[in-house]
Amino acid sequence: MNNHFKTPITLWLLLMLLGFIPNAIQAQQKNTVKFNLLPLVSKTFAFEYEREFKPNMTLNTSIGFRGKSSIPFKNLWEDIIEDEKFLSDAKLSHFTLSPELRFYTSRRKEGARGFYVGPFIKYAKYNFSTNYEYETDEGNFSELPINGGIGTWSAGVAIGSQFKLSKSIFLDFRILGPHYGFSDVNLKGKQSLTQHEQDYLREELQDLENDFIKIETEVNSEGVTMKAKGPWAGIRAGLSIGYRF
Repeated sequence: MNNHFKTPITLWLLLMLLGFIPNAIQAQQKNTVKFNLLPLVSKTFAFEYEREFKPNMTLNTSIGFRGKSSIPFKNLWEDIIEDEKFLSDAKLSHFTLSPELRFYTSRRKEGARGFYVGPFIKYAKYNFSTNYEYETDEGNFSELPINGGIGTWSAGVAIGSQFKLSKSIFLDFRILGPHYGFSDVNLKGKQSLTQHEQDYLREELQDLENDFIKIETEVNSEGVTMKAKGPWAGIRAGLSIGYRF
């Protein structure tokens, strides 16, 4: 008698469990991984992870990196930097990290969907290298290799909207994200220099002095060092495709 009812009851419980699992998985879809398509224009790969921890509140973290290659949008820099050699030899790589606290305004039961406002902080590290031409004792020109980095911290607020494309596929459109902070520049050019070459470079570097950015330079027989501290500003934007689970 007991064996007669054991199998149907077990089967019934199994069917209930199988019916419950998809709903449970759907209800627990609080994680989204994304790939930002927009930074590809500047050869940057950017990935994001978003976690919902309260209804309509998430933490979205972005990581971006760019391998060492020529400066993006070089034609825009030509209006600022007249030295063609400096620009043509310039190489840039960087790493960025941006935690962002998002507040969604949608009243739908599904969180992390619709229009959002997201205060964020951004850290960035830029590695830079190029060659700078200077006049030698003979009146010719030689190249001084320059290497260094720029570290930045900034804070801002992003606005955007996240759309549901299918059951688990979402599109995140970060419309605008202005941010402001400070930067720390450290560049070095190591090379043996004569007194004439030192005087030439010292005079050239004096043209960089201004009231907006604090610049410290040192020129000696072993090369050149430059340190600078100043404000930093930028705008974040994005168009990310994401998978929610």
